[in-house]
Amino acid sequence: MSTETGAAAPATEQTYPLSQKLNVSFSALEDRLIVRADRMQAESVIMLLTRRMTMLVLQQVIARLPEMSALDKTPAAYWQEVLQMSHQHAMQAKVEADKQAAAAAETNTATESDVGASKDVAKDSPIIYLATELTVQLDKSRRLTMAFKGLQMPEAMTQSQRHQPVLAIPLTVDNVHQLIELLIVKCQEAQWNLPLDLPWLSPPSQASVPADGVLIPH
Repeated sequence: MSTETGAAAPATEQTYPLSQKLNVSFSALEDRLIVRADRMQAESVIMLLTRRMTMLVLQQVIARLPEMSALDKTPAAYWQEVLQMSHQHAMQAKVEADKQAAAAAETNTATESDVGASKDVAKDSPIIYLATELTVQLDKSRRLTMAFKGLQMPEAMTQSQRHQPVLAIPLTVDNVHQLIELLIVKCQEAQWNLPLDLPWLSPPSQASVPADGVLIPH
């Protein structure tokens, strides 16, 4: 019923709601990664990633990482050390960003405590999509954009549907490293045993990805 491909139409030819924040978790019930995303000028969305789609995402971003890191004209023998240092730098930047976000959240909570009742409005449940198509584009500034199409669930289980643009998310090289780490951690939780060989991806001494797996592009 669905397709999972990395050769979809260019994202610039269609309108994809932009996202600047992803939250990734694993559902043992669905055997899927659950991506919760805020979208600009659109409602929040939940996107389900199968094992195959997750593997495709990792393959696509890893394949473009050397060019994003300005290593595409450098012999591959020199990539490992550079990528390892870049990965460690990106994860440390994530730790610092999380600390700042946590501090800002505490400040906002204290400020809004007096008006919290007025904002306590029930929200509709997010729309759910099964991710079916992936487009990956790298621009001249070495910023990567991932764009997903999907089928709306659970309607797509019983009704024929067109694949709809779900979201696009721009990523810097640091964000790509953080995304790789995040997905690998979640796949380990899922016990998916993905066939990835990344010798430059050595686990840090302390966990660098929060339990909720939030990714915030710069």
